[in-house]
Amino acid sequence: MRTSVEAARARMLALEQELDIETTREKLAAFLNIIGLYMTEYSAALDLEHKGSQLRLDIRNLTVVADTMDGPVPLYRMGSGENWVGYHVLSHLALHKWFRQKARPVPGFVIFDQPSQAHYPPERDADGSLEGLADADRIAVLQLFKLVADAAEELAPVMQIIVMDHADLKHEWFETAIVERWRWGNKLVPEEWVQ
Repeated sequence: MRTSVEAARARMLALEQELDIETTREKLAAFLNIIGLYMTEYSAALDLEHKGSQLRLDIRNLTVVADTMDGPVPLYRMGSGENWVGYHVLSHLALHKWFRQKARPVPGFVIFDQPSQAHYPPERDADGSLEGLADADRIAVLQLFKLVADAAEELAPVMQIIVMDHADLKHEWFETAIVERWRWGNKLVPEEWVQ
């Protein structure tokens, strides 16, 4: 009986520690620091405003923050659509990397819809080629897709990254990742499904 009581008390103490608000805050801070590290590492592949700054998720305000030498800069003060898209993409990649490493019950896929749009608006689209873009935009689109491709390779086979975009890069790593091209009549929802 004494052994059972001691085991129950030990279990109760363990549960109280799990519920301890300070312990929970410390764990959350540690996990957010790790995710911020992943975000910072991923950001090295893109030429974004505040590149080289430590990045983090601000869960109180649900935003990305760059910690700079002049203080924190939240996403809404980071300039252009290119920055917003880039920081959103790398935030999702960092979160999913952490989810996969911790085997969290979060679906193992993410879908990005037209991440190149800040550089490559659909009205300039003829055949998906980047030839009509300025050099800076062409490089930025290439960097963004390369980051996604590298993250997909790093997190495979437990993570799938689906990108729906009109850009069509002429690189072997890009070509091998394509499953369907909408230009060739294939659609995400087949016509026969529409009633």
